[in-house]
Amino acid sequence: MLQETQEFSVAMRDGEELATRIWMPDADGPLPVILERGYEPGYEENAERFVESGYIYVGQQCRGNLEGGMFRTDDVDGYDCIDWVSKQSWCNGDVAMYGRSFMAATQWLTAPLQHPALKAIVPQVVNPRMWERGYWDHGALQLSHTARRIYRTRISDDNTHKVFEFGGWDAFYRHLPLITLDTAVVGHKNNLWQEYVTHSQNGPYWEDISISDKFDRIKIPVYIHAGWYDNYPGALFRAFKVLQDLGASDEIRIYVDPTDHDARVVGDRDFGDNPAIPRIEVAIRWLDYVIRGIDTGIKDEPPVKYLTMGTNEWQTDTAWPPVASVLTNYYFHGDRHSAGFRHGLLSTSPPGDEPPSEYDYDPEDPVPTLGGNHSGPQDHPEVIRVGTLDQRPNWEREDVLVFTTPPLDDDVEVTGPIEVRLFAASSAPDTDFIARLIDIEPGGTAWNLTEGIIRARFRKSIWEPPELLEPGEIYEYEIELQPTSNVFLKGHQISVHVTSSSFPMWDRNPNTGHEQGMDAELQVAHQTVFHDAERPSHIILPIVPR
Repeated sequence: MLQETQEFSVAMRDGEELATRIWMPDADGPLPVILERGYEPGYEENAERFVESGYIYVGQQCRGNLEGGMFRTDDVDGYDCIDWVSKQSWCNGDVAMYGRSFMAATQWLTAPLQHPALKAIVPQVVNPRMWERGYWDHGALQLSHTARRIYRTRISDDNTHKVFEFGGWDAFYRHLPLITLDTAVVGHKNNLWQEYVTHSQNGPYWEDISISDKFDRIKIPVYIHAGWYDNYPGALFRAFKVLQDLGASDEIRIYVDPTDHDARVVGDRDFGDNPAIPRIEVAIRWLDYVIRGIDTGIKDEPPVKYLTMGTNEWQTDTAWPPVASVLTNYYFHGDRHSAGFRHGLLSTSPPGDEPPSEYDYDPEDPVPTLGGNHSGPQDHPEVIRVGTLDQRPNWEREDVLVFTTPPLDDDVEVTGPIEVRLFAASSAPDTDFIARLIDIEPGGTAWNLTEGIIRARFRKSIWEPPELLEPGEIYEYEIELQPTSNVFLKGHQISVHVTSSSFPMWDRNPNTGHEQGMDAELQVAHQTVFHDAERPSHIILPIVPR
C-alpha cells in the first residue's frame, strides 16, 4: 500500500537545489531504494510498481533541460543524490538506479563515481558514448531526433503550431542552413540545438558526457535493456561486451526485444503473441535477486536474452555475438538486365569481372525514411515512423541499389552485429552511404531489419578529425548496421539496399564538403558502387546454424 508522497529540495555540492519526490510503501523500514533521475522528479507509474514490490522510489529532476545543460553535471549530481538518500532513516543503505533514455544516461554517468551505496543500475535505451550514435550517427546528424529539441522545448507550449505556420513538417526538416532552424521556426535560439549542431565531430564536448574511458570503474551489477528498432542496440551490446570482458561483476546482462525507444512494439510486421515483456517487470525480477537476495530463478539463466524475429522465438546465450554464429560474406553482383545495374544478386560467391552500379544522389529529392532503427518522433507519422515497414515504395527509385538472393532453400538465422564493406566512388568531396538489410516474403513484402550510415568524411574513423574525399577516387567504406536477430524463413529472400539518404531520419548531406550544419547550398553527387574481384562490396552476416 502506497504512503503519501513526500517532496524535498535536495542540495547538491555547489548549493543548487533539485526537486525530489519520495514514494514509500506502507511497510516497516528501512528498505532498499530505487532512484530515477531525469526530466521530472519521479514518474507515478514507475513509483507505484516499485512501491508495490517493496521498494522506496525516489525521483529527482535534473538541472539540465531541453533548452541546454543536459548531462553536464549528472555524474556528481547523481552521486550527491545517492549520498543524501543513503543517509535517510528510511533507506537500508542499498540504492539501485533505473530508467530509460535521459534517465539511463544519468545512470551511466553516475556509476563510475562508485558511491558505496549504489548497488546496481538498469540503463535502458541510451548510448554511454554519445558521439558515436546519439544526436550524430557516424558523422551524420540524426535530424528528426535532434530537431525535437526545438519544437518540444519547455519555454513555449505552442511551438508545434509554429511548425505548421512555418509550412509543415517537410518544410521544417528541409530548412537550411540547419544552424538557423531554431530561430526560423520559434523565433529564438535553442541552446541545446545550437550546441549539438555546432559540435559536429568528436571532442571534449561529447567526451564530457560519455564514459568511453570509464567502463572499468563500473564494478556493480548492470542490466541493460534495448530494442531492435531503437537507436541504440549496437552501442548497448558493445557496452555489455566491454563490461562482461572486464569481469568486475558477474551480473552483467542484456535484454532486447522488437520495440522502439518507448518500449512499444512498432511497425507493421507480426512479432507473435509475446514479443515484449514490460521493461519494469524485467527489471524488478532482476533487482529482487541482486538487491534483496530473492531467488527469482534469474541467476541460472544466461545473461543475453533476445527475441528472434521471423520465428518470433525468445533465445538466450552466454555471450554476444552468439557463440555459434559464423561471419559469412554475401557479395553484391550486378544484373545486366537492370537499367544502370541498380538491381542485382546477393550471393556467397565472390564476384568476377563485373561493371559497377551507379546512381545520382540529389539532396533536393532524398529517399524518404520508411521506418527504421531510430528514436525519431512519433507525433507526425505521415513524415517519419519507426519500426518495420514494407520497403517496396523505395524499391524502384533510381537512387536505391538493390541486391537480393534467390528464394532460400532452408531457414537462415542471422543474429549478431552486421557490417557492409562498400567499395565506392563519388563525384562529391563529401557524401553519405547507407545500407539496409531486408527480409522479403514470398508475396513480395520487404521488411526492414536494420540499417547504418557512414558520412564519407568520417570514413577513416568517427573518433578522429574528418577528411574530405578526392572526387572520383575509390574508397572502401565500413558501414556498421545495427545488430539484429532474424530467421529468414525458407522461401524468403535476403536483400540489401544501398543508397545515400534517408530523410528526415538523417540530415541531407549537401555533397559540398562545407562545414556541417552551416550549408544552404546543395549539389548532386554521382555515386559508383563497385562489385568485382578487386573491389568485392559485400555484407557480413552472422549466421547461426539452425
